[in-house]
Amino acid sequence: MLATRPSSATQTHASLQVVRGDALDSAVVENAVPGYDAVLCAIGAGAGRSTLREDGTRNMLRATEKAGVRCLICQSSMGIGDSRANLGFLTKYLIVPVFLRHAFADHERQEAVVKESALDWTIVEPPHLKDGARTGTYRHGFPSTDTGIQGKISRADVADFMLKQLATDTYLRRTPGVSD
Repeated sequence: MLATRPSSATQTHASLQVVRGDALDSAVVENAVPGYDAVLCAIGAGAGRSTLREDGTRNMLRATEKAGVRCLICQSSMGIGDSRANLGFLTKYLIVPVFLRHAFADHERQEAVVKESALDWTIVEPPHLKDGARTGTYRHGFPSTDTGIQGKISRADVADFMLKQLATDTYLRRTPGVSD
């Protein structure tokens, strides 16, 4: 795991190695990727004007391709592309355009970069992320016409879903939504 603040990685596992680094530093990213079968990308950035998601993901894609890794699982956001229809009225017409427009623009560019790659990718689109335990109980792959989306999910459940994508090709080269 590449993290700007390794202390934020509270989970431990024998297969998890935390490396201090910045996704915008291409040399650090290139050194972190070799030896792995897949890359999971969950770049967090604020709501302000930024290209962190796009640029950091681009660095991950280059490093992944250079290392011969074929799989990228990338976390984006519900509300990008077709999943915009899954957003509630206030989120769709007030929160995103007024408060999150820059973050959503960065997510859109991030998704475009991933979709242009030749990798085996999946882009996961969760709604509002909340703290909480992994429940393993969540919905995924629902159509953009589904109006029963809860609009929230725990970070742990998103991580669970992303990890499960390593063992299936159900959503290969697709952008499934995932929600409580």
